[in-house]
Parts: sequence; C-alpha cells; structure tokens
Amino acid sequence: MSDQPTSDQPTGDVPTVGLDPAFVAELVGASSATFDGFIGTGQMSRNARFQLEWESGDGPGSVVVKIPSGDAGTRAISFEHFVYGRECNFYESIVPLVDVCVPACLAVHFDGDGSDFVVALEDLADSVQGDQFREATTAELQLAIEQAAALQAPVWGRTDHAAFDQLRNDADTRATSGTEMLSFFIAAAVERLGPGLDDGILELLEQFESKAGAWMVAKSIPTTLVHGDFRSDNFMFGVADDAPAIAVVDWQTVALGLGVTDVAYLISGGVSIERRRAEEAELLAYYREQLAARGVDYDTAQCEREYALTSLHGVVVAVTATTLAERTERGDALFTQMINRHGRQAIDLGALDLV
Repeated sequence: MSDQPTSDQPTGDVPTVGLDPAFVAELVGASSATFDGFIGTGQMSRNARFQLEWESGDGPGSVVVKIPSGDAGTRAISFEHFVYGRECNFYESIVPLVDVCVPACLAVHFDGDGSDFVVALEDLADSVQGDQFREATTAELQLAIEQAAALQAPVWGRTDHAAFDQLRNDADTRATSGTEMLSFFIAAAVERLGPGLDDGILELLEQFESKAGAWMVAKSIPTTLVHGDFRSDNFMFGVADDAPAIAVVDWQTVALGLGVTDVAYLISGGVSIERRRAEEAELLAYYREQLAARGVDYDTAQCEREYALTSLHGVVVAVTATTLAERTERGDALFTQMINRHGRQAIDLGALDLV
C-alpha cells in the first residue's frame, strides 16, 4: 500500500506485538523486518509498513501490518464489539468464498484474551489510497460497484456457511441493543458535531431514534455479505499497469445483510448531495447489471426500496464512529460530512417512512 509514512517510529500508548520487528518477521516467515512508518488514515486501527529480508530472497520486499489503535479506549471498545475479530475472520475464512479484490494476506494473529491482533497484508506499492474528501469520479464509483457485486454475488442467498457463524446475531437482541446504543451515539455526535450539521439533520436524528430497533432488524436480513464501510478511504486504486484497478481494504465492519447497503453508502458518501441526486438512479441500475452478470436477479422495485431503507446506514456508521474512533481533526470533519450527506439522502428517499 503506497501511502506515505505518517511517523518514523513505532509509537502508541498501548503496546502491540505488531510493532515488534522480530515478531513480524517470524509471523510472515522472513529473516528480518524493519519498521518503516505508519501509513493511511485509519480511525479504529493503525497500519504500519515493514521492510523485509528473506533468506531465500524470493519474498516480498515489504508488508503492511494492521494493528489495534494506540488509544486505549478505542482499542478496548473495538475488541468488545468484535471489530478486530471480524477482519481477522474475513481474511482467514471468508476471502476464499468471494471474488472481491483484496490485498493478499500473509498471516493473521488474533489474541482476544490479550487484546491484540496483527494482520500482515500485501503492500500494494503500485496503488494509492482513495480520499473521502475528494469527490469520486463516476469511473471510480463504477469500479467500486463492480467490487460490491464481486463480494456479494458468490454468497447471495447462501449465507449459511460456517465461515459466517461469527457474523450472525439474534435479530431481537440486535434491535434492543441497537436502539439503546444508537441513542447514546446520536447524543454524543450531536454534542461534538452539532454546529456543523445541516438544516433538517438534527430532526432526522431525533426521529430515527424511535425507529432504530425496527430499522436494524429490517436492514439486517442476511441476504449476502456487506462490507459496511464501503467508501473511498477504504479503496486502493492502481497507478501502474500491473496493479489491480481497485482493491478493497478495512474489513472490520463486514456483516450479513442487504447488499445494496454498500451501494447506498458508497454513492451518498462519495459525492456531493447535488451530484448524488443526479447520478444515483443510473449507478443503482449499474449495480443490478453487475449482479445480473454474476447470476443474481435483483428485482428493480425491491432494489430501489432497500436502497432507500439502507441509506440510514451511513448515518449510523458516522454517529457511531464519532464516539468509538480515536478523535482527530480529520475524523470530526469526515463524520460531519458523512452525517450531512447520508442524512440528506435518507430524507430525500423517505427512508424513515419505510421502517
């Protein structure tokens, strides 16, 4: 992964074996590893690049190591809610079942009891990370939609595989806990970001609270896999001929649900409100075409209704992350933008009327 390092030394308030060069070398089977800085813009975790040496000389020259947040609070909450465990399970058990393009995984280490994890990934040196603050082009949105279909179609209607066991939750439990937690998250987000929210968004949040439980059950019908945070920051775009056009990263929110959730989230979060209104019908049709090419017949009326219903997903992600993620200036700006864009989409599409 080609992002420039944001730090020259392995720092962090909470220790992790993922910053120990000897541990990293042993984990991936290299003869030695050298820390080469942090990269990326992660809110819930960190990515570090290590340079590698191999006795055989035929291993990769570098690797990206994903590790927990350096913030103790964010780290504790992420383990409690199985955020890190989901990503480890995805690379270990789910990747072989789907066609989505992801970095090759060299090794996974998960220590739930010790609250630590390491995912060693291919360094996509000929790719650049997307940027949520730069509007996605139509071509980039189409590339992402193709990957959504590649993720979802192979397991569409076939989510009883043992690899998905950890993703299943009882619907009633989800509804109860979701309602209680969302009220807390909304209050915290409004307190922090309220002055930056557009007209009508506060009213939407207030109305959503009373319907959150029913909405969570409705949108969590286990039709297929959902990435859950399907946006530009989590895409790596190839800049060389031999690099994949796009690879999808950050699988900490993968879940079972309505596949169109990712598309509603992608379109609304990736472009301005005005452009989303102008392009979303055509992009949604493109999603159905991609699914059809992979053998999935998604009824147009059902797709459009579920698209509207799941538009609220972006609001939930944003208000939740405002509280759970380590606070940064970029994070606050990002979450404010997300609440405004996804909230306006939900209003435009009458999402609350569908709950």
